[in-house]
Amino acid sequence: MKTFIYIFLLCSSYCCLFAQNKVIYPYDLDVKEHPDHLRYHVKAPDYSVFDNKTQFIALRDLSGDNYKERMSLWVDKYKLGNILWVSYPLIYQDNLKEVVSEIKKRNLYLFDLWGYIPGSGPGGYWQQFVIPDGVLDLFKNELGERWLGMDNGEQDGRYVGSFAPRMYPMGSDRKQQYFNFQRHFQEMGNQLGNKLATLVSLNFGHYFLKEGIYTLIGAETAQGLPNSQIYYSFIRGAGKQYGVHWFGNASVWNRWGWKNYDPKTISYAENDYNAGNPLKGTSLSLLKRLMYTHLFYDCVAVGFEGSMEIDEKRLSPIGKIQQEAVKWSEKYQDPGTMYTPVAFMTDFFSGWSFPRHLYSGDAYKVWGNLPYEKSDYLTDNMLNIIYPGYQDASYYHDERGFITPTPFGDMVDCLMSDAPLWVLKQYPLLVITDELQSNIEVKDKLNAYVQNGGHLVITSGSLKNLPDGIAGIQVKGEVNVSSSIVYGGETIKENDSFVLSELELPQKATVIQTCGDVPAIVEITEGAGKVTVIASPFGVSEHPQCPLPVKIKEDQPLDKPYPMLKHVQAYMEDLFSTYTLFETDPNLSLVTCVKSANEYSVLITNSSWNPCTFDIRSKIGEISSIEELKINHDEMKAVGYTPKVVSVSPGKNTSSIIAGGGTRAFRIKIKNPKVSVAAKISPVPNNTGSALVLRNIRNIKEEILSRPTFFAHYDRVVIDWRYLEEKEKNVLAEESGWLKRQKLKISVDLTSGLNLYPDLRIVNNDKVYYEKSMNRIKQIIDKMSILGSDKLIISSQRTIENNFTEEQFNKSLVESFQIIADYAKGKNIQVVYRPSYRRAAADVQSAISTVKHVERPNFSLAPSIALLLLDKTNLNKNIEALKQTDVSDLIVSAPQFDLHHQIWNMNRPIYQYEDKEAVLKIINSFPNIHRIMDGLYDSWDDEYLDSRFLNSK
Repeated sequence: MKTFIYIFLLCSSYCCLFAQNKVIYPYDLDVKEHPDHLRYHVKAPDYSVFDNKTQFIALRDLSGDNYKERMSLWVDKYKLGNILWVSYPLIYQDNLKEVVSEIKKRNLYLFDLWGYIPGSGPGGYWQQFVIPDGVLDLFKNELGERWLGMDNGEQDGRYVGSFAPRMYPMGSDRKQQYFNFQRHFQEMGNQLGNKLATLVSLNFGHYFLKEGIYTLIGAETAQGLPNSQIYYSFIRGAGKQYGVHWFGNASVWNRWGWKNYDPKTISYAENDYNAGNPLKGTSLSLLKRLMYTHLFYDCVAVGFEGSMEIDEKRLSPIGKIQQEAVKWSEKYQDPGTMYTPVAFMTDFFSGWSFPRHLYSGDAYKVWGNLPYEKSDYLTDNMLNIIYPGYQDASYYHDERGFITPTPFGDMVDCLMSDAPLWVLKQYPLLVITDELQSNIEVKDKLNAYVQNGGHLVITSGSLKNLPDGIAGIQVKGEVNVSSSIVYGGETIKENDSFVLSELELPQKATVIQTCGDVPAIVEITEGAGKVTVIASPFGVSEHPQCPLPVKIKEDQPLDKPYPMLKHVQAYMEDLFSTYTLFETDPNLSLVTCVKSANEYSVLITNSSWNPCTFDIRSKIGEISSIEELKINHDEMKAVGYTPKVVSVSPGKNTSSIIAGGGTRAFRIKIKNPKVSVAAKISPVPNNTGSALVLRNIRNIKEEILSRPTFFAHYDRVVIDWRYLEEKEKNVLAEESGWLKRQKLKISVDLTSGLNLYPDLRIVNNDKVYYEKSMNRIKQIIDKMSILGSDKLIISSQRTIENNFTEEQFNKSLVESFQIIADYAKGKNIQVVYRPSYRRAAADVQSAISTVKHVERPNFSLAPSIALLLLDKTNLNKNIEALKQTDVSDLIVSAPQFDLHHQIWNMNRPIYQYEDKEAVLKIINSFPNIHRIMDGLYDSWDDEYLDSRFLNSK
């Protein structure tokens, strides 16, 4: 067996590997700083819109003529909150203008009008309703930023359960699954006005927020839905990654009914899902635990789904819990910024979702269609280390799994691979929990993350996809190994044989775990950070350890066919424990919020129904004081505190005991804390002023979607004229909606068609063919206006072989350019002249002269780097001449020669060109003009490398 190891250093005490000063990042999200904020179609409201404090969501009904009395009761008397979460029939009320006027007068918020069911026709309450003309303008004009949008509510779950399995072909790859998903929700956005809030019912919020039409993101927790902690791991990650705040919500429903205290609607029917009474639905304990965890999750708004009244004069226990939460929030203010030092990253196209959930009877599926691969089981297993038993959420009558114990603290945000470096830098630990696809940009980002002090954990299954590996570690092959691992002097025996990748290691690498003479986990210091490589491809067993479940059953655990390898779990548990600031009993859940280096808020919840002893232990220094932020516990005396199946006594809260189902909050001050406060990381602006040429494409939108980081590099695309000529105007009009919402700039290039024959000609040497050609160009310009394109790129053509003099050619060329420029001006379109190889007026002096003779304000010049490089002798002279004319764009590509030094390509990527100094001289001579990336690129990697070179100057 060939072993690629230059030094074999086995650390005898793994504890030393994790010794470190804790790093805290105590900064809240500022949506206005996000690089995409101004580009987004909807500007997500910043914290000031919510008066710089957590708001509460309450009143759900404004029907009838007594809406003023209802507002007075709920907002002023009960003081349940200022956000009105109303269903869609509001938009049809005759008194809508008066209702909106009252909302404005009271300075309240109108939020998330819900009830839309795609595909359902009229006839009942649940339907694909249509918003009457003028309603959304009324909301916008009267309420401004306090109009928080229509509802995309629980629709990712509905899509996965009802639409995805019926897609054709349902087994399409993950990128196509994303396209299907995006197309579904683009139509929903169009129907609902493209200003939405999303209440996710699975974990697809990243794909929603990327669209730039959302004000807020949240989840309806409890019900028949997944674990709340992982919900918000994804929600927080999406919010931070795309610059949108989040809200919290808890449902009174579960799989078997709903919590209801209203005597007019109480029903005690046992097997009726629609029956509601105090013993059904979500327990008061779980509702309260969810409310306070959401307060600690940095939510800008929180609330319950309903059932807050007994009648119109009395609050139910649910209403009282929210009322007390409002008082608690006012008394103790913001608990601080949630401490989430760990980020889990999946590939952007992963489509990972919970192993089992309400919307499907199938288990272990991504995108609703595709079976888990081993990389998806890795994601599941990593989440299960932090939130053990999370898969049980909603399937047990005793409510286990909605909030699990957190032996290392509730401290993870989930990101996707398009997350920019400035976001990654906020997390001291980044764990790749999925298979990253081959991508040089991602590799560069991860390397930079490590160089800047981050700790990256990656498995060999992702490492092999990163060109040349990372930090000098590469995957060279695979080997089947025995079932024993040595770690810290102890032996860990696996249940089955497994596979490890052979790793090529630099000399400075440290081997943490071994299997015989094969490294199982290695670590290397690089720059200010470090990399840990797990040699197992995805950290899970090689063979299934149990069959996949045929039917998901209630009150039974979900078997794991591919559990995490024991040695991987042991390492990750040791690693996660080093990021914990405070500890308590590992059977409890703990959320930490940072007020300052010396002051913290801690929320402890007990999700078991038995009382539990607890204390709070600091890992960052001596505790100088602990103050309990006292939470009202009157709900413990009410009917419905526990689920009906629970018969044990929850006990009482004491100084050392937390009651079953209990929630406790504390303010902790530390003397001489052993922490480092990270500097606030400034978001890096997107690169603007560059266009990517898209060739031979079917759909502009899908080209952008295929490049998740597109807007970090470009703000414009260049498309071929045929794209427009081959599409009907109504198709282009429909397509333009998404493109305009993304603020994508579009140029159309005529160059490929200006070939004299058979397509287009730009000189009038034959009246019939010339007029036909000019009419086609004008039709392209008409379609450009429909699509939203503002630039037409044009070249000249070859000279005429017979019957047309050079003088006639030049005169006609200028006249044609004038005609086209004048026609384009009426559509507010700029015409950009690009000289092209072996076409007339290609040299610099002729091109400048042509532009001067055309003499139109919307006609400018775009010199070509490739052409300039063909005449290096006169490079300085040509650059100086170009600086004196109207240069609007720069065509970025390089020439390429064969063995005989014959030119054969004018579209070589510039990063491949040998004389980079000459390329940089041209680029630096025109620092403020738009650049058109005109290389022939084989892949996104090629595009990225050209962009990287261009912007590294």
